[in-house]
Amino acid sequence: MTGRPTVAVALHDGFYGSGTGAGYANRGFLQTLAGLLAPSARLVVLPVYLASDSPQYQAGWHRDTLDICRAAGATVRPLDNGTAGQIRFGDVRAFQRLAASTADALLDELPLDAGQAAVIFLDIPFLGAAPLLPEQILGTLAVVPRSTGLLHDPANRARIQFESDGLHYIARHGGRIAAISGYMRDHLIKDYGLPAAALLDLPDGLTADEWSCRQPGPLDLPSGAQRGFLLALGRAEPYKGWDDLLEALAALRDQRVPVPHALLAAVSDQPCLTAYQRHLASRIKSLDLDATLMTRFDPAIRTLLGHPALRAVVIPSRAEPFGRVPLEAYAAGAAPVVVTTAGGLAEQVIDGVTGLAAAPADPASLASAIGRALSLSAAERDRMRAAGRHLARTRFDCGSAVRRFLGQFAPGVLADERFAQHLAEMEEEEEAKKR
Repeated sequence: MTGRPTVAVALHDGFYGSGTGAGYANRGFLQTLAGLLAPSARLVVLPVYLASDSPQYQAGWHRDTLDICRAAGATVRPLDNGTAGQIRFGDVRAFQRLAASTADALLDELPLDAGQAAVIFLDIPFLGAAPLLPEQILGTLAVVPRSTGLLHDPANRARIQFESDGLHYIARHGGRIAAISGYMRDHLIKDYGLPAAALLDLPDGLTADEWSCRQPGPLDLPSGAQRGFLLALGRAEPYKGWDDLLEALAALRDQRVPVPHALLAAVSDQPCLTAYQRHLASRIKSLDLDATLMTRFDPAIRTLLGHPALRAVVIPSRAEPFGRVPLEAYAAGAAPVVVTTAGGLAEQVIDGVTGLAAAPADPASLASAIGRALSLSAAERDRMRAAGRHLARTRFDCGSAVRRFLGQFAPGVLADERFAQHLAEMEEEEEAKKR
């Protein structure tokens, strides 16, 4: 325990590896936070432990995250969720086991003067720790829900009740809940009944590193894709709209619309095919689609966003708290981007300006949007590319968002204005070099 101002960040995804957009967002937050802290502040990182033999563990990712922590002089204290280091998320039982480990670590690591502390829970698995913490710490706590059970697992009543109980407990005891999008803010207020006064905004966005030029990686394209391809990527879950996309592709073929080979990265971090991936493979075969199903998560898949043979990026989600793929596509120079207007996606794509939009869970609408995308001229694609990059840079910058959030939530841990200005100038210089 130390008297120095301390920021403690607990995260389930994005430390030992990343299997979701939340992992990218969490590591981006951690990296940005490390650069904004006052020299006197201490950073404590509390990741849910993953063993090296876990199918979710990624050695390269873990190494890079440790480099961020070492550069910041951070203390790293892994947490136990009762899965022997095999699963980062788990179920409510794992969340409950994680609660005691999280509370013990915070009580050990935070300063005696709670006024010098800030605690940030990156996502819902940590909510169970709140009732185990003293009042003075609860007033320094913010939780960042990346999603909710109502959005992604509506039949899981135990998870939804766990979330509701934890979020309301934090709000009642002076803690804050951070919304990653305008859609999530409305969802948390309307569907979970949280008071608006308890919410702060922490919109997701890209870091300076994520604007780096991305060249095609070592992935081998199927022969059909080398002449041009559509790319869709996301978790292999029904709410990602994969079935809608398959129906849309079949409809376009039946309408004799020329459609390039479809690379469908419906991925998981499991070593074997999931039941839903087997379902998708069966549907692709039965519909006789010109498509390749990619099933294993690999960070290199995102490098395909910069491939010269890419004809369009498609995000067919039925539900999406935020959805980072459009921003990653903009940063990589991919165009056009086709999305549904589900959740936070509607905040990232302006139909006809930065991309093309379709109604969620509507294959006919999605087919129409894809058809429009494929008919764009080179000049129209260039205009969309420029508009998308401008939107991402001006509205979805991770550094600006984290700086504003900390200025409201924990200004005492920030570097002074001169130091913050120096960091901003360094970021601008780095961006200029990359351009």
